[in-house]
Amino acid sequence: MSSNFTIKKTCEQCGKLFIAKTSVTRFCSLKCNNKNIKLRKKASYIIPERKVTQKRVSHTLKELTSLEFLDVKGTAKLLGASEKIVRAMINSGRLKATNLSVRKTVISRKDIDALFDLPDGSSGKSLNPNYCKMAEAAVIFGISDSALFEVIRRNNIPKFKEGKYTYVAKSDLKKVLTLNK
Repeated sequence: MSSNFTIKKTCEQCGKLFIAKTSVTRFCSLKCNNKNIKLRKKASYIIPERKVTQKRVSHTLKELTSLEFLDVKGTAKLLGASEKIVRAMINSGRLKATNLSVRKTVISRKDIDALFDLPDGSSGKSLNPNYCKMAEAAVIFGISDSALFEVIRRNNIPKFKEGKYTYVAKSDLKKVLTLNK
C-alpha cells in the first residue's frame, strides 16, 4: 500500500530538511543514522566511566587529607605538584621526610602543613630579623663565604632560598660558631 502524501522532516543528526518516506523516519540518510548510533553507543559507555573516574579522584583527595603520613606520590597529589618537585623539596630540606626503605619515603602531614605556616607572624622569613642573607652572615661572623657554607653543611643548619638570595637563621649560626671558639 503506498501513500500519496509527503512528509517534510528535519534530520535529528545533521538538521537538514528532507522528505521522509515513512512517518517514523528520523534521519535524512543512512550516513546520519549510523552517526547517531555511534554517538549513542559512545555516550552509553564513556559518560558513566567519566563519572566513576571523577568519584575515584575525589575519593583519593578526601582520603589523603585524613591520613597522618603520606608517600611522595600522595604528597604530590595533595599539593597539586609533580613527584619530581616533592623530591626536590625533600632534597633541599624544605620538606622533612623519612626513608622507611630504599623505595618507601613517608612525609608527615604536619610537615606538609608547616610549609604554609609563617614564622613569628611575619609575612616571610626574609623579612624576619632572626634570618639573614648568606653574605651578611659571613660579614657578621667574620668568616669567608666558603667557610660559612662548610659550617652550614657540616652542622645541617637549615637554609632556604627566597628569590635570588639564600637565608639562614642567625641563632643557629651563633650556637655553632660560639661553640667552636
